Amino acid sequence: MKKIIIDHLDKANTHVCVAVAWFTDIPLFNKLLELQKRSVHVEVIITNHEFNQSCANNFSQINENGGFFAEVGNDESLMHMKFCVIDYNVVISGSANWSNKAFTTNNEEVTIVENHPQRANDFIDEFNRLKELSGKLKNCENELSLLQSYKLFDLIKALINLGETSAVNRYVQQLKPNPELAHIVEYLIQSDFQKAIEAMNEFVKSHSTLIDVSSIEKQKLLSQINLLAMQIETLNIEKVEAEKIIDQFIHRYRIELNPLIGKILLLKKKIYEKLKKRGVEDKFYEELENEFRQKNEEYEHEVSRDIPELTKDEYASIKDMYRDASKYCHPDSSNCIFQDKSEANTIFSQLSDAYKNNDIQRVKMMLDELKAGNVSNIENINDLEILKAKLLSLQQKYEMLLFELKSIRNSDDYKLITSISNWDDYFTEQKQNLESEYNNLNQEFVKK
Repeated sequence: MKKIIIDHLDKANTHVCVAVAWFTDIPLFNKLLELQKRSVHVEVIITNHEFNQSCANNFSQINENGGFFAEVGNDESLMHMKFCVIDYNVVISGSANWSNKAFTTNNEEVTIVENHPQRANDFIDEFNRLKELSGKLKNCENELSLLQSYKLFDLIKALINLGETSAVNRYVQQLKPNPELAHIVEYLIQSDFQKAIEAMNEFVKSHSTLIDVSSIEKQKLLSQINLLAMQIETLNIEKVEAEKIIDQFIHRYRIELNPLIGKILLLKKKIYEKLKKRGVEDKFYEELENEFRQKNEEYEHEVSRDIPELTKDEYASIKDMYRDASKYCHPDSSNCIFQDKSEANTIFSQLSDAYKNNDIQRVKMMLDELKAGNVSNIENINDLEILKAKLLSLQQKYEMLLFELKSIRNSDDYKLITSISNWDDYFTEQKQNLESEYNNLNQEFVKK
C-alpha cells in the first residue's frame, strides 16, 4: 500500500497536499522532501498531537523548503482526515494514516482516483478549509485588522472635532504597522488634520466592502462545521467499511460452516437421545435443539441474501460510488440534498445496506438519483446561534461516532477477522476441522 502511494508521489510535477491525522512514516516524509528538491510545492497538515510531535520527522523542513506545514485540532477534537491530492488530479484517500503501523499492522484500505475533477476539487476545498482553521492564513485576521483601523479613524476624527488633537498621537502609533496607512500617519504627525481626514475617508471609500464581524464569525463557524461534517462522513464510511467486513465474514461463515455445524449438532442430538433412553442425563446437550434450529435459521437467512462476488475493479467502483453518494444523503454533510434529516438517515441507511450487499447496480442508481437532487446549502443560514448549535451537535456526533468505530475495531470479532490473511485458507481449514470432529464423534458413537 505504501509503495503505491510512493509510486504516485514520484509522478508529481507541480503540487502535493497531504492531510493525515498521524504522519510518523519516515520514508513517506523523506519522499516529500525529495519532491521539494524537484521544485514540487508541498503542503502538509497533520493533527496537533504528541504522537506526531515526538516522531522522527522534522516537519519544520517543509516550511524551510518553501512549502506549507500546519497542525490542526487537539486531543479532544482530532483532525481525522486522511487524503493526498497530487497535481490537482490524483486523489489518494481511505482509512490509512501515514504511519508505519497503518502499513504493517492495521487492516487499512486506500482508494486512488485519477481524472475526476469534482472529487479533486472537493478535497482541495477541504484542504483549504483546514489551512484556514490552522490559523496560518490571515484572511479573517486581516479583515478584523481593517475593521480596527476604521474604528481608530472614527476615534481620531472625533478627537480632532473636539479639539483634543494632543490625544491623537497615541492612536496614530496603532496605525503605523499597516503600510497602507503610511500617508495618513504622515498627515497626522504633521498635524495636517484636514488632509488626514480626507485621506481616511478616501481609504474607507476605496475599501468599500462593508466589514461585518458577524460574517467573519459565521465563516469561522462554517469552516469548523464543514470540517467536522467531512470528518463525520469519513468516520461513517470507515464504520460502514468495518461493519461490511464483519458482515461479509459472518455471511460466508454461515453459508459454508453452518451446514457442517448443523450436521454435528444433529449427530449430538441422536447421541443425547440414546443416552437419555439409557437413563443418562447430560446438561451439555439440553440446548442442542435450540442451537440446531438457530444454525438452520441463520443459514436460510444468509442464503436468501445472495451477496454477489465482485471483481477487484467492481469492488473499487462500488466503494468510490458509495463514498460519492454519501455526500448527498448523509444528514450531516454540507452537500446533503434533504431538508428532513430523518429522510436523509433513511436514504443513507438504504445506501449503506446496498453497499454491504455488494449491490453495485443499486448503489449506482442511488448515486444518479442523489446527484439529480437540489442541494440545500448551509451557507444560507445567517443565525449565528443556529450555526453554533449545529457545530455543537456535530462535535457530539463526531465523538459518538469515533467511539463506535473504536469499539468495532477493538471488538474480538473484528480483531479475529482482520487477523486472517486469507479467508479461503481459513474456511478450508475450518471445514476440515468440522469434518474431523464429525467423523471422530461418529466413530465414538458407533463404538459405544
